[in-house]
Amino acid sequence: MDELPLGVVNLDRRGVVRHTNTSASMLIEGSAGATLRTAFGAMCERVQEGEPMVESVLSLGQVGEVRVLVSRAPCVDGYVAVLERDSTARARAEIQVMRSLLSAATEAVDPAVAAHRALATLSATLVGSSLALYEHDQRTQQLACLAHVNVAPPHAQLVGPRSSSDRLSLVGRVFATGQPLHVADLSRAFFPFERGLSGADKMSAMALPVQNKGETVGVLYVWGPRSSLSAGEVRLVLGLADALGSLVRHARADTRLKQQQVALETLMAHLPDAVLERGPQGQVTQAGGRCEAIFALPAAALREQPLARFFNSADQAQFDALVERCRAGQSPDVAKLQVSAADGQLRRCEVSVWVTHDEGGEVVRAIFRDITERERLEQQVQQARAMAIHHDRLALIGQLAAGVAHEINNPLAYVKANLALFGGMQRTLNDKLAKARQLAADPAADAEIVELTRELEEMSDDSLKGVNRIAAIVASLKGMSRTHSDELRSLDPTEAVMQAVTFFVGARHCANRVDARLSNLPEAICEVGGLSQVVLNLLDNAFDAMGPQGHITVSAEVHGAWLHLKVADQGPGIPEAVQQRVFEPFFTTKPVGKGTGLGLHISYQIIEQFGGHLRFQTGPAGTTFVIELAIPPESKEREAHG
Repeated sequence: MDELPLGVVNLDRRGVVRHTNTSASMLIEGSAGATLRTAFGAMCERVQEGEPMVESVLSLGQVGEVRVLVSRAPCVDGYVAVLERDSTARARAEIQVMRSLLSAATEAVDPAVAAHRALATLSATLVGSSLALYEHDQRTQQLACLAHVNVAPPHAQLVGPRSSSDRLSLVGRVFATGQPLHVADLSRAFFPFERGLSGADKMSAMALPVQNKGETVGVLYVWGPRSSLSAGEVRLVLGLADALGSLVRHARADTRLKQQQVALETLMAHLPDAVLERGPQGQVTQAGGRCEAIFALPAAALREQPLARFFNSADQAQFDALVERCRAGQSPDVAKLQVSAADGQLRRCEVSVWVTHDEGGEVVRAIFRDITERERLEQQVQQARAMAIHHDRLALIGQLAAGVAHEINNPLAYVKANLALFGGMQRTLNDKLAKARQLAADPAADAEIVELTRELEEMSDDSLKGVNRIAAIVASLKGMSRTHSDELRSLDPTEAVMQAVTFFVGARHCANRVDARLSNLPEAICEVGGLSQVVLNLLDNAFDAMGPQGHITVSAEVHGAWLHLKVADQGPGIPEAVQQRVFEPFFTTKPVGKGTGLGLHISYQIIEQFGGHLRFQTGPAGTTFVIELAIPPESKEREAHG
């Protein structure tokens, strides 16, 4: 009787319920029980009046319409009532649930909200039952309760998280096997978890796998009084389990899409750049990022604005050239343009462009990066670098100043002595000439006059050489100390190199230890003051590396389009452990107080500014620093034509 899909009730002679099967018990013990008992009494009276069978259709609210048949049953001394729920009502209930699921699936709601709405609608059909929907969390490998309805406090443990590999509970077994299970009496269930529930002897339950595209994504769990889950309810839940899976997946995908949209909007809002999209008509169709900081307009206000309004004619032409290169399939380029913002400010921007096409035609997308502040800082850095180079040059000159003063004093001393003797000889010569006139012709006097004249000429030559040497040293000093702001040009580097050699030899008193071998050098791209400073730094380092012995050789070679200026010493070489750090700022192997660690670093930067390279070769026999300067093509042509 319990397996029948119909409700069967045994009534006594007064129409009072004696026994019921499971299907009938669900109706009689529910909210429609009072209505049914009243109807049973009235229908039994009609049978007593002589009718063999009485039939009636009752409307029981949420339960729907129920067809009731009552007839006499002599074998049980009373009456038998058969209850059949109207199939039309069942269909209506299923349609109502499906509509609710469809509505939840088409609305952009949170997955938990969508699942709760679906379960609430389903619970209205499964009278007296509780429902829970578990979703599989792949990260934790647990079945987490996404939504539940009608869960009484004694059964709160049913909605706790479950391990997806736990087969000792109904939910875990159904997820693991992918097969639905229906337990009519939980107290006799195979699963220890369900047997331990409060009131398990009065409860039944079923669990159904929730699947989407062939994959089990969760479990639908329904439990309630033993009489509440009839065959019809089981069929209803079976038909809707997969619909629930689709609903949850749809809501989950919609949530991920929303999260991605929010993340994209957040990313765009915090970009360091402004991103604009220009449509076929030249107007801004989309905007995002730091629009207000660059254009002085929010992104929404930029839309429908002509992009050309933010450029002058020259920058607009440069922007159009970028677009043309993209149209031609060339790799994206970056241009520095000036943007005229809405507030009247001018901002320097790096602009990159790419071109795509959609249904409306060509779409130009551009990224604007504000470099106004960066260029200002770069200019300050360049000024600071130039000042550091100038200070280093003056520091080097200061270190050699004492030697220069001594070198100048030497020629000055013999110039003064020669000039003093010259004055005395001049007076003696005048006296001799006067006496010679008095004595007419005196051969001895004439010979003495000739000798005095010769000595005067020698002293004059010596004085001239001394003065010229002073002039050369002073010229080198001026050339080294002058700040050069001239642009790079092609020139003969011999003057700059010899200027540094002359100054260094005079300061260090080491003319016999420096050998400069320079002749017929081609013109190279450099600047006199900077090149002199580099050579002077290299000479100074070479002299310190060698100590009291050894020679320094300054030479030059042409290698293709490059001129190699070499400063070679005979020192012990640079230790391998520090070779990688030679050009680092503030790194020095000299004793404290002797070196700043900036000479080679600044020298490297100066040669790089010339477009050349500074490198070295080192070993136990000494170190050679090589300055590579570019030879312009026109200089090579002149050299080739003699």
